[in-house]
Amino acid sequence: MRRALWFALAFALLVAGIEALKVLVAWWQAGRPAPSLTEWLSFAVFGIAAFAWWRHSVFTCRNDACLLPEKDRATRNK
Repeated sequence: MRRALWFALAFALLVAGIEALKVLVAWWQAGRPAPSLTEWLSFAVFGIAAFAWWRHSVFTCRNDACLLPEKDRATRNK
């Protein structure tokens, strides 16, 4: 159940990020007038979605399988 809720939240962030990107592209192509509330909310939603993607994407390592062994890590830091 918990995994399904995380999946639903991730999907909602994906959709919100895509929609925010659409709004921001339309704003940019309109000659960039002063941003309204919609653009500011899109900045916020896109920032949250980007941060969540970065923290929970393939670029993070939460287990020891993708870390260097201690011996290699010690020689690499020198």
